[in-house]
Amino acid sequence: MANSDEYPAGWLTQFRRGAVGGVLLFVLAVVLTAIPTFLAWLAPGADSTSAGRALKAAMVVAISGNQGGVVLNGTSVSLSPLLVSLLLGWLVVGQARGQDTAIGFAGLVTGYTVVTAMAAHWSQLGATRVPVASSAVAACCFVLSVGGAARFGPAYWNRLAERWRQVGKAAAGICAVYVLAAALLAAGVLATHLHEAARLQGVLAGGAAGLPVALLGIAATPNAVLSGVGYLTGPGFEVGSHTSVSMFAVVHGQLPVFPLLAGVPSGRPATALGAAVGVLTALVAGWLAVRLVSGSARPSDRPVADVGIDVLLAALGAGVMLAGLSALAAGGVGSGSLSHVGATGWQVGAAIVALASAASAIWVGIDRLRHRAAGVQASVEGPPAPRLRQVPGPAPSESSGRDDGSGPDREERRLRSTG
Repeated sequence: MANSDEYPAGWLTQFRRGAVGGVLLFVLAVVLTAIPTFLAWLAPGADSTSAGRALKAAMVVAISGNQGGVVLNGTSVSLSPLLVSLLLGWLVVGQARGQDTAIGFAGLVTGYTVVTAMAAHWSQLGATRVPVASSAVAACCFVLSVGGAARFGPAYWNRLAERWRQVGKAAAGICAVYVLAAALLAAGVLATHLHEAARLQGVLAGGAAGLPVALLGIAATPNAVLSGVGYLTGPGFEVGSHTSVSMFAVVHGQLPVFPLLAGVPSGRPATALGAAVGVLTALVAGWLAVRLVSGSARPSDRPVADVGIDVLLAALGAGVMLAGLSALAAGGVGSGSLSHVGATGWQVGAAIVALASAASAIWVGIDRLRHRAAGVQASVEGPPAPRLRQVPGPAPSESSGRDDGSGPDREERRLRSTG
């Protein structure tokens, strides 16, 4: 009799397993966000509240990572700490890759969406809540996009021609260069204003009571990095309607008391230094893009039109990705002066396309000039002289040594004649 384990699971079983995986995904996300939430709850000087309310706060934080928005004390907040979204994305990728079939993945999406809607309804804290409908839609879209890319992306990636894979790698390389440069810029600026950040932290809450503010600042660090991308590309970023920062102009208004905002420039813009850093970042991104679209071959070995088209496509892909990330990192608090915080996504994307394309064109031109100069030098020097092959001569015979009257035979004849 055949073992029942040899038969594949039916579609209902696959769907049920995926739905359970979606529920476990949400529970794990809440547990991970509950750790800093309960640390803030246990901190001395924190507001006295029940453990159940602290758990509801952890659910609000976890659900907000889907980018569905939060209502904070009656005020609509669309600005979400991006570190929570990155944590959720990491968990979604792990669960999505564990689904063997598309039906299982559909169950994962369904289970996560349903449990998110239920938790959004239960986690209301007075006037602070996450909207049920928008949270459910955001959770569904989040798992579909991030989990779908992780589950089905590798199969489609392997089917692409080598040329299109090189274009995709070049687009990812451009994004990586700009994000790394913006991270270094944000870290350097915040390090130079560390004393002011510590002062603002003490103004809000000193000691362990300031742990919630510190945790919120850490969670919003990726938002600051993507604002730095807006600065490096030219459009800059805004902190409300009264403050805007770019390498060309700085308009400084009243800012909220928050330690992470201590690094926002308040004086004259450092146009020369900012432009130099921006140009250097674009040149590095363009050089990497040209090398990645060329693969193992030299850029000069391919037609200029092919290299230019591939680089332009890579720049477009990088622009779309960074525009989407900048839009996710931006948001607002209410409809007043803080209605927009961060960089404008479409402006960042357009600037990335223009800068990466121009920088790549410079490197392609430099490579063509070097190739042409090497060809001219080779034509002036002429072809290399042919190398003569040495042909070995015949080996001397034994009789030749005796006939010429020299060598050891001559000495032997002399001895015999004297004897």
